Amino acid sequence: MSTDRLDRIEAILEQMVVQREADRHEMAELRSTVTSLVQTVELHQRYHETSQRNFEQIMIEIREIQAEIREMQAQIRNMQAEIRGLQVENRRILERVFGPDFDV
Repeated sequence: MSTDRLDRIEAILEQMVVQREADRHEMAELRSTVTSLVQTVELHQRYHETSQRNFEQIMIEIREIQAEIREMQAQIRNMQAEIRGLQVENRRILERVFGPDFDV
């Protein structure tokens, strides 16, 4: 074999070694990028799960507040009915005491 041919083979082999190192470096960068992406996804997933739990808790509290409001509304309606009853009773008493033509 001639030295030119050996030099070309050596140059090709060196180029292949350089290319292989470049490929290894690119693979290492790709692995690093994928790892970073996985960590980011996991972080976002945890945030999402926390947000979902918070949302569900808020919805439970809203339903409880709505139930309390409905209960208060029922109590208010009962009080209003009692007040109307007392007003009617007071009117009857006043009419009996002061006569049917009594006007407040």
